Amino acid sequence: MTKDRYVTLAEVKEMLEAESREFTPEQKLALEHARTAKLSAEQARELKGKLLELEFVRDLNNAEAVAVKITDIIPTHFDDVRLIYQKERRVIDKKQGEEIINLVNEYL
Repeated sequence: MTKDRYVTLAEVKEMLEAESREFTPEQKLALEHARTAKLSAEQARELKGKLLELEFVRDLNNAEAVAVKITDIIPTHFDDVRLIYQKERRVIDKKQGEEIINLVNEYL
């Protein structure tokens, strides 16, 4: 049995571009979508790790999924972060949202 893990768009792009075989139509679409990633795979892994170090992110049931979503979306406004947290049925205060935005801004 394999354990599921969440990967960022940048990591998907890196994995697919490393393949040297012909892609299925689904893989071609995935690669096309992954090319919209705003960060390199290394930067995405680093940002995801830093987000998971934040207690209010780490304490979520889907902490890794939320960290990946933030890394993929690269929110620049508090309302964007709030929307991500709403899906998790959690409320985030302004200070926590700003902390996430400041972390994200380090990579822009």
